[in-house]
Parts: sequence; C-alpha cells; structure tokens
Amino acid sequence: MDNKKHFHQGFTLVELLVVISIIGILSSFAVVSLNTARMKARDALRKGDMAQLRTALNIYYDDNIEYPICGIWSGNPPDFGANVDSADNSGSSCYYDNNGGTADLATALTSGARPYMGSIPKDPKNPDNDAGVSLVYIYRYVSNGEEYAVVYNTEDTADDSPQVIRGW
Repeated sequence: MDNKKHFHQGFTLVELLVVISIIGILSSFAVVSLNTARMKARDALRKGDMAQLRTALNIYYDDNIEYPICGIWSGNPPDFGANVDSADNSGSSCYYDNNGGTADLATALTSGARPYMGSIPKDPKNPDNDAGVSLVYIYRYVSNGEEYAVVYNTEDTADDSPQVIRGW
C-alpha cells in the first residue's frame, strides 16, 4: 500500500481574498496621493502662469506707461480680494480669456512688433475661464492704467482665499 500523502499546492480561497483586499486598500492610498500630487502640480502651474503674466505686464508698462486696458465690466466690478482702489476705478475689472471676453488684453500682450507673451495663460482645470467656476483668472485694472491686480484661486483647501498679484 502506498502511505504517501498527497499535498495539493496552491492557495485557498480565503488566502486569495485577503491578498486581493490588501492590494485594493494599497491602491486606493496610491490614487489619493496621486490626486494630491496632481492638484499641487496644477497649483504650481497657476503660480508660474501668474509670474509670467506679471513679467509681461511690467514690460508692457515700461513700454507704454500704462497697463493694458481691456473691456468694460458692467455693474460694480467684483473685488475678489484684489482691493484695487482708486477714485477712477469704474469699469475696471474683466475676466480674461482667448474667446473675445478680453480680446484687448490678449492683443496687447501677444501681438505687435514685440509680443510680451506667446499666449495668455489659462487655468489648467478651466481653460475657457468660465466665470461660473471658482478656478478663474481675473485681470483687474484702475481705468487710468496705472495699477492692476491679477486674481486667481488654487485648489489647495488649506489656502482657499483668492491669490492676488499686484502691480503699480
């Protein structure tokens, strides 16, 4: 008689379920940290866009002795934390985009014999600069062109107040 015991090699169903559950939990942590990294990357891009815009606006001012004047804002212009304040600030705010909303700003900075920028920066999550979305870029100027503020928001919930870059 053959007294050898035969052992089957392989995993039990319980072992497989435990391993699959652990892999699922670990992958959910990876996705969360990846989303955070993407958010931080988009915020860094926004800050870089604003630094580029500030440089272009300052060079424009050096050449023209005023900041670009773009369309007229109907009603009381929203402040968005910019606090651009002057006795001459009526109609001094506009969203900017490349869809004609502030074509004057895009034209002033991206055309002519010496363009100041290749193109107007766009928010990475709101490239059309839709005013109904909180991630929007706003260019605000005192109507005599001596002062400006660019307002934008970040996705970082630790600092959810509008970010403001000023020039005067």
